[in-house]
Amino acid sequence: MLTRATVEKLIPLLKRDARRALSMSVPGFPKAYYCSFLLKDIHWFNTWASSGSTCRSQTDRSRNVYCDLRVGSYDYDQVADGGLRELDDELESTAFSSVPVDDRDYDGLRITLWKLLESKFREALTDYNQKEASRISTLDPNGGLRSFTRGKRASFRHYARMDNVDYDQWSKFCKRASLWLSQLPRLSGSWVEFDVSQETRVFVSTEGTTTVQYSQVFCLSANLHKLTKEGSRLEQEVVLNVGSQDELPSLSDFKKMVLEKYDQLQRVSRAKKIHAFSGPVLLYPGPAGLLFHEAVGHRLEGSRLLSSGEGQTFKDQCGKQIFKLPITIRDNPLQREFNGQRCIGAYSYDDEGAKAQDTVLIEDGVLKGFLSTRAAIQKGRHVSNGHARTKHHQRPISRMAVTIIEGKNGQPLDKLKAKLLQEIRRQKKPFGMIVYETNGGETDTTNYDFQAFSGDIAYATLVYPNGREVCVRGVNFVGTPMQSLSNIVAVGDQPIVDNGFCGAESGLLPITTISPAVLVSNLELQGKDEELVTPNILKRPQSLHRRRKSKQQRKRRRS
Repeated sequence: MLTRATVEKLIPLLKRDARRALSMSVPGFPKAYYCSFLLKDIHWFNTWASSGSTCRSQTDRSRNVYCDLRVGSYDYDQVADGGLRELDDELESTAFSSVPVDDRDYDGLRITLWKLLESKFREALTDYNQKEASRISTLDPNGGLRSFTRGKRASFRHYARMDNVDYDQWSKFCKRASLWLSQLPRLSGSWVEFDVSQETRVFVSTEGTTTVQYSQVFCLSANLHKLTKEGSRLEQEVVLNVGSQDELPSLSDFKKMVLEKYDQLQRVSRAKKIHAFSGPVLLYPGPAGLLFHEAVGHRLEGSRLLSSGEGQTFKDQCGKQIFKLPITIRDNPLQREFNGQRCIGAYSYDDEGAKAQDTVLIEDGVLKGFLSTRAAIQKGRHVSNGHARTKHHQRPISRMAVTIIEGKNGQPLDKLKAKLLQEIRRQKKPFGMIVYETNGGETDTTNYDFQAFSGDIAYATLVYPNGREVCVRGVNFVGTPMQSLSNIVAVGDQPIVDNGFCGAESGLLPITTISPAVLVSNLELQGKDEELVTPNILKRPQSLHRRRKSKQQRKRRRS
């Protein structure tokens, strides 16, 4: 992370070049009316080990700048489709988004910013002309909406010291953990990885806003996989994404977590395989949070309301009932911690310089609003709720940060399980299902394809009417948003923090979901897409560590 002294040197340079940008003009074309810089300085370390050997150990220092240069006016500028289509990595400006990290001599930075501004201005004029030309033959559904709303001048500086991370210690940690893991029987392979990213974000704009923020994410993970006789590759993972080194486990605690996954993997390898299912499903907090994230969250990103290529599931639905139950969903980037655990998706100001706000999206089952940027999503007065986010050179669009799901009359897990059994009997189903863990999910929000979502199930059980549970494998849950949400019949009372990463048009970003368990009266599951693999021809070589240990034991017996 950058020191206060370094940041205070960078801010005047960025401000000066932002002001210079407004002097650019070409006769017959609109002038620049707004410019901002978002500089991100990143310290990164990653180490990965397998079978007691380090496979990768890398440290990196990088710095990138996103420049938002707008031509025309706040009422009408070059940005179209909410910025969702600005993904062309072949644009000239992309080459100048990476800037020098040298803080002794800023000539290289100034030259790169100059080239970035020049290319951004040309691209903005081209986009403006294309937008104007399209009006000749195509009706603009966003006509009358302001392209960009004026921001309030703000100054926010939060300085923090970079955590002292012992890279050598974590490399040894991964080596020792991976060696121990590789010696567990009946595994085809395994690995352990540690990753830390510490970032300084500096934002300046011609409106006079300046913000300085720091963030850090520590990731510790282990993967263990097994090849079945049928050729299926089964795996389990431990994934910890935290905001502080204090939240990372000791080696002994990490081994306990891995052993739980190892036992699950053995159960999954012996589990019954099913190909499809439709019926009552109890989703534990992690999978429930994934359901809300994929089915609701992305569809409440306001930038999608401005794109003609989006399905816009919830457009014009404000004030209407979305859930049958009194469920409330809000996104609060200001939520730094929950139950003593840090939320890695938290921040104070977004990537357009707007103050982050606790935003109620759905209240007691009724849709109240959308995650928004400074682009107006409705006529009349519009104020951004501070959810514009980007990873690198992509235009910031509205994204989730810390999504919180709350339900009135929440019930403990034992009661939800009892309700699951009642639902199985009521529907006269042979069984229901409990989804304990998921590995991630995906959804498609475009109008080109089906409005659907899916979740990758890592561990689940079939539940019979008598309460007996049997481990099952081979399926993922799928569904359409409106149908699946209307089928939620009960909510748990113990929300759990799930820190992870979400990928969308503006890049892969850290997010936090805080959700209780939910019971769904009907959820569809479909077979996993898997490629069968042939068994290994050669036997796995014996570990040299194990051979040395065996020799030492034999020597002791002889003596």
